Amino acid sequence: MKAVSGPRERSLWRARGRSRLTAIATGAALLSVVVAVPAQAHAHAPRPVKAAHQTQGNHGSNDGTQLANLKVIASKESCAKLATTTVAAGQALDISEFQVGKDPDSGVEYCALTGTIDTNIGFEVLLPVSTWRQRYLQIGCGGLCGNIGLSAPQSTGYQPLEDGDFVIASQDEGHSGQGTAWSTNGAQRVDFAYTSDHLLAEVSKGLASEFYGLAPKYSYFDGCSQGGHQALTEVQRYPADFNGVLAGSPANIMTELNSVFHEYENDAALDPTRMNATIDMPMAQLINKAALNLCDKNTDGLMLDYRACERKFNLESLLCARGVTPDPTSPACLTQAEINAFAEVYNGPVDPQGNHLFPGGYPLGSEPDMNNGTSVLLPASLPAVAGNAGFITEWYQYFGLGTPAVGTDLGNDAVLDEQFTDVSFQQIEKLAPFWDATNPDIGQFAHDGGKLLLWAGEADYSIPTVSSLSYYQAVVKANGGVERTKAFARYYLLPSVGHCGDSNVDAGADTYNGLGAVVQWTELHQAPNSLLATKYEPAAGSGGGAPAGGGSTSDLTDSIPAEGAPNTNAVVRTLDIYPYPELPAYNGSGNPDVASSYHGQVSQAVQQPTPWLGKFDSTTMWCSSQGTNCYETGNSPPWSPFYRRSV
Repeated sequence: MKAVSGPRERSLWRARGRSRLTAIATGAALLSVVVAVPAQAHAHAPRPVKAAHQTQGNHGSNDGTQLANLKVIASKESCAKLATTTVAAGQALDISEFQVGKDPDSGVEYCALTGTIDTNIGFEVLLPVSTWRQRYLQIGCGGLCGNIGLSAPQSTGYQPLEDGDFVIASQDEGHSGQGTAWSTNGAQRVDFAYTSDHLLAEVSKGLASEFYGLAPKYSYFDGCSQGGHQALTEVQRYPADFNGVLAGSPANIMTELNSVFHEYENDAALDPTRMNATIDMPMAQLINKAALNLCDKNTDGLMLDYRACERKFNLESLLCARGVTPDPTSPACLTQAEINAFAEVYNGPVDPQGNHLFPGGYPLGSEPDMNNGTSVLLPASLPAVAGNAGFITEWYQYFGLGTPAVGTDLGNDAVLDEQFTDVSFQQIEKLAPFWDATNPDIGQFAHDGGKLLLWAGEADYSIPTVSSLSYYQAVVKANGGVERTKAFARYYLLPSVGHCGDSNVDAGADTYNGLGAVVQWTELHQAPNSLLATKYEPAAGSGGGAPAGGGSTSDLTDSIPAEGAPNTNAVVRTLDIYPYPELPAYNGSGNPDVASSYHGQVSQAVQQPTPWLGKFDSTTMWCSSQGTNCYETGNSPPWSPFYRRSV
């Protein structure tokens, strides 16, 4: 962003000076769009702001609707004056624009600021002028970020958010756009790895203190995909930043996910010349139908326990009889070569000795989305030129090797030449303590009173479900077992739900009030048990749901009206979801689209270990702001000096 002499006040409904792009996965491509919505599109009577939210009802159980009754604090100064701030919480910032306006849907008035922190980190913060109830919400982004999203995942129908209880902020992780030009900039690499969210938290709380004369009493983080990685990074590296954290489908095993897993999965779908696919979507749909018929044929498309079904279902059952050639458009069986290819997709990357280079592969049940741009990219039919995983494969090229300060450009053919061996894996692992958020020892977060709600779809076609599952298993082991861990960290799996709940073709109930559950747990000490999830009819003309991570582009005109608003579309199904190790189980009778037809049941399959050559431990790399003078901490978190090694 260019330096300006002072912040400019902009009309609320005009395009912003700093363009924000949101990556939306559609088919085999990532499309970037900028949305500008005129005021007239939302011009209807504003909803009256409601009275204080009470702590009554529900007899101590957590339904996500209750929270502490905090006093409303009105702003103490004008938005224009706040926009002249150049230092907040000790951090230099440049506020380039500000605007004041009412959310046309709820009537809440916000002071909206746009600017940069420490030169590179673009941010936006929305401060309610007269409705603030001493809460702060920071929202993550998706993909390689480079955009600012102000729509909180899993907050549909959360009234306190819609009513303006929260200061809301987000940032772009130190660069603009989904490109990789920043791979050679040490400061931007450190921003992306771990500093940008910490700095935004400090700055936003500082701005709130200036605006209201009072710091937030409770602070929350909500993100999915890369936003989930951001959430876990905060929990592990800066445990005092947030009181409550909602982390969905996290890309926390980032190094191995983007430098090994996606490349291997793409290889599995291709012929040896890497020109055409050997498997396609009709074959994937055949597998999905056969697995559901075997494991959950009475649940209207729901695969309730994907790991149990993986142990029960055998791909070889679909092998064509000798002499039978499957119909290419509607196959009823698969050839041995096709079965072998799918076996690699489900098994995940292994070295020649059979050692796993990732905790697993894509989950059984994710087939409806295997044509997605961040999945296996199966074509609609054969023969077809196979795609690649876009920015994900670029990660290996520019970020897989090198140092924290600068990556080694492996060349355009890096993905074609990758060797899936123990030796190459260990080379890639050198930067894992810098990029990854895999420390299971989050005891300091628990000691500070923090609450973590981790969640993922069982049919995640982008970041495989086993990624977050294996991490939570490590958290359980590091923190004294399931029950002790559940006191501060719980993990929910959503059956037949894809990545961040963003696909209309998935059968599962993909929407639940996760943010409300975290707030109630944090403020009233009521831990969530079963939570009601809902699947709605897609909006007219909807393609595939919200982008992974941060939601819509940053602008009051298109982001704030959606914050916490209820979904008014028709309900397709409801289902209660449960904390690990429980999953929903069908009662054996009743409407499969109604939650009352299911009950919670401990899953033995979901507790099975997921061994791999990588590791979940406390080794964490820290560097200067330029990515130099790096050192590792381990065995105890970085706030303790018991272990420190220069690297």
